[in-house]
Amino acid sequence: MAVRETPRRRLWRARMVAAFLVGIASSLPAAAGAPADPLEPLNRAIFEVNRELDHYVLRPTTVVYRFAVPNAVRRGIGQFLDNLLEPVYALDALLQGDAAGLEVAISRFLLNTFVGLGGLIDVAAEAGIHSDSHGFGQTLAHWGVEPGPYLVLPLLGPSTVRELAGMGIDAFSTPHYYLVRTTGMSATFQAAETGLRAVTFRDRNFEQVDAGFAGSLDAYASARSVYLQMLRARDGTDEDLMGESELDFDAFEE
Repeated sequence: MAVRETPRRRLWRARMVAAFLVGIASSLPAAAGAPADPLEPLNRAIFEVNRELDHYVLRPTTVVYRFAVPNAVRRGIGQFLDNLLEPVYALDALLQGDAAGLEVAISRFLLNTFVGLGGLIDVAAEAGIHSDSHGFGQTLAHWGVEPGPYLVLPLLGPSTVRELAGMGIDAFSTPHYYLVRTTGMSATFQAAETGLRAVTFRDRNFEQVDAGFAGSLDAYASARSVYLQMLRARDGTDEDLMGESELDFDAFEE
């Protein structure tokens, strides 16, 4: 008879996988000139698959979504999804020793949940408390874990080994994940949430994603450059991950 996997066991398994991935990232050479994109041929292939999926599936879906759903409703849906992540931000702020970030995340979650109709209205932002996102990838960076090789993930896009490990832990750290599991509809909810997040991201970044896929002579290199620069800026480090010295969003428009 199959043993039902408990939330604690799933979280433990996610931590083990993250530890394994972090171990890989930490063991990779960090010397100057070491390749930061050793999987480039595979990454480029996945990038092209993602571009085709966007062209034939995600972009058309987003166009219909933008036409059929009023902007105010789309904004409310996006804010609701953002609010679900505030407990994760709070946990990672705590792990990073960021008291101000912890206070912001808790304040935003309580205000938006109980006053803002579950997060549909961002009353916290209206009160001057703006989102300060934290993820476990950022926590690992704070702890000194190297980013590891650059990756392009199917459907999810740019990442690194460290960020992939953090993404896995964050996925198992959301309280609503465990609440939904008790209803027996976790798979349906996760599929709906993932789809909504993808369409919301595409909606919020419609022109930028279009430019990123089509506006550069080498869209893959431009996307990698911008992502790694954003990662460096987020982590507050002067480390040059790929030889870029400053954020250059104009790379998408070459």
